[in-house]
Amino acid sequence: MLHIIYLSIVCILLAVLAWFFIQNIRLNHALKEKNRQLETTIKELKTAQVKLMDSGKKGAVAALSAGLLHQISQPITAIHGFVRFMKKEMDINSPFYKPVCVMDEQSFYIKDMLANLMELIRHRKIQKTDININTVVHKSFHLLLDELRIRRIGWDLQLDDSVPLIFGDALHLQQVFMNLVVNAMEALSEMPHGALRTLLVTSKYDVENNQAVVIFKDNGPGITREHQARIFDPFFSTKPQGSGIGLALCQDLVNEHGGNISVQSNQEGTIFTVKLPCVHLDKINQESAA
Repeated sequence: MLHIIYLSIVCILLAVLAWFFIQNIRLNHALKEKNRQLETTIKELKTAQVKLMDSGKKGAVAALSAGLLHQISQPITAIHGFVRFMKKEMDINSPFYKPVCVMDEQSFYIKDMLANLMELIRHRKIQKTDININTVVHKSFHLLLDELRIRRIGWDLQLDDSVPLIFGDALHLQQVFMNLVVNAMEALSEMPHGALRTLLVTSKYDVENNQAVVIFKDNGPGITREHQARIFDPFFSTKPQGSGIGLALCQDLVNEHGGNISVQSNQEGTIFTVKLPCVHLDKINQESAA
């Protein structure tokens, strides 16, 4: 009888121990699950924090840029008005008439460019239409030809006429391309006097991904691998007096078009590549048939 009692007690103790063991397993499993959920939440919070900081930086970029453009536009407007007054009052046979006409044209370009930039900084709503990307590249270069000549930079456009139309905002993309050309000019200007300075811009059609690809290639001193990783960060610049605004805005504008921008660089030069989705081929075929 006593043995039965002892056996009963042992069985009860084993049952209790088994219950505690099972509960411990369940508790450990629950703790692990909670830890996983906590880690996921922390990652999401960190991602949200980075996005918030990035948004704050971009807001600061916009505010700073708008202020600078406003300060610059006032004297440019005054200069343009004075030049137009001179042109109006000047005898067309004067030897200074043609130079004044050139000043009038160039000051208008600058004034118009600043107005366009101000619209971009103010986050003008993108107005997309079917556009020829090669035409946008040509217009971008037209505004910078004098600067390219002054800096003695040899340039070449090799644009593929077979690139389909893209659905985008020509003004926004023009500013992207101009910024990339200006960056190339500044990099090439760091080369020794007398060195060969070249800028090659090509366009092609990526059939597999239905993308228009525009490539800006210079033979400048290049960008370090460390700097390449941060080149599109707001306020980051490889130049001592650079603002770090241009490439950050370029990336935003390209992303808003559903495309992407990337950089490759070494001691032999730098390549910026812009990829933008083309108008769907079915749409092009339908319009051609119509």
